[in-house]
Parts: sequence; structure tokens; C-alpha cells
Amino acid sequence: MTRSRQPSAFEVYADEYDLITNAAARETHHAREVQAMIDRFHPARVLDAGCASGLTTRLFARQEVEAVGLDCQTSMIQVAKDHPDAEGLPVTWVTGRFESLPRHMTEQFDLVVCLANAITGVGSRDGVRRACRSFLRVLRPGGWLVLQALNYSVIGEGQVMPIKATENEGIVYERFSERRGRRLSVYVTRLDLNQRPPAFEVFRHEFDNFDPEYLIAAAEGAGFSPIQKFGNLLFTRRFGRKSRDLVLAARRPR
Repeated sequence: MTRSRQPSAFEVYADEYDLITNAAARETHHAREVQAMIDRFHPARVLDAGCASGLTTRLFARQEVEAVGLDCQTSMIQVAKDHPDAEGLPVTWVTGRFESLPRHMTEQFDLVVCLANAITGVGSRDGVRRACRSFLRVLRPGGWLVLQALNYSVIGEGQVMPIKATENEGIVYERFSERRGRRLSVYVTRLDLNQRPPAFEVFRHEFDNFDPEYLIAAAEGAGFSPIQKFGNLLFTRRFGRKSRDLVLAARRPR
């Protein structure tokens, strides 16, 4: 018997994504991160792979970088399109998957960014390898990939790692991860205090363990070189064994 896939919280509540991730509170800091990427890589055209509601895409566009936001969820792309801050910016929105980016994108970008652990959306280690090859294909020679992922190697067997808790407009969200063997689960809980009694939901997304060594090997196997490792998106912190985040800066050779 085949078990049906549970939709993610981001599919069901795409219009609440900015509340789940507390986008308003983190926009100022994230704008500095985007500026750091612009200063480091000088892109004229960027692909935001896993754009969600489009914050990163819009921040690049505000700096006059032509930006394409891509997400696998049609509902999320619609939220990005409808966002009032996107009006008049040089942005394009596309529905698609990392593992099979459209052929017309081949060698069209100076920079591909895949941030906020979006790479886990591919689900499997094979999906990571195919995504890295796809990212390489759409980059121009000499272009860069910036990949940000949680450092799951810090989670022991059976341990739970808190990710974030937010509260907005009477809705409380919690996100945490759990490791079971070579599989990891990310849980999102949603507690709506506006209802009586309060409504409570739990969502789970399960995927292979994408530890730093595997992500680096997948990028190397796709043909990226050199590959640099950082602990933050400002590129001011070296990646260490206990770093919460892994940020890879990987270049397509000329």
C-alpha cells in the first residue's frame, strides 16, 4: 500500500510564509547578506532557486540585478507575484524544480543562490547530485553557486534540533529537526490562537541526511571548482564542525 505524501506547511499556508519565517523582522539583515553576495560576485543576472515568497529575489532586484525567482510550488510563486513590493522591479517568476531546470536557462546566470535550507526540497541524495548538475548548467562559465543549508552533522541519532519559533497575529509557529539514521525530518507546528478552541496542526518533511561532506562532494562531482566554505552569508565566518549553517560558494570553471 502506497502512503500518500503529506503536503508541507508552506504548500498549505503559502500566504503565511512570511509570518512563518518572520520575514519582516529579518529583512534588514538579509538585505546586508544580499549586498555581500553582490559585492563578492558582481552578478548581472541571478537565479533565486527556492524563492518562496520572493524576499531574496526582490532584494537583488532592488540593487538593479536582474532576478529570476524559481520555486516548485505554484501557490508560493503566486504569493511572490502578488507581493506589493515586487511591482516595477526587474523580476521574473518561474515554477520549476532544481533537478531539472528549464533548458532555456542554460548558461543564463552569473549567480545561482539556493538559500534557507531550500535544497532539502529535493528529498534524496540523488536529487542533490542532479540539482548541482542543473545549477552548473544554468551558470555562465565563471559563475557562482551560493548554497546555504543547516549543518545536520551536529544532530546525533534521535536528537532534536530547534530551528525557529515565531508568533505573528495570534498564530504561533515552531520548526525543529529530528535525525533517525540516514533520514531527517523537519517538523512545522502551527497553533492558531484566534480560534476557539485553538487549532493545532503538525507538518513533517522527511529527507536524506545532507551532511556538509555530502553537499561538498555533490558540488565537486557536478564540476564546481573551487568550493569555499563559510559559516554565514556575510562570508565573514569560517565554517566549523559546530557551525549551525553551511554556506558553500562554488564556481563553475571558465
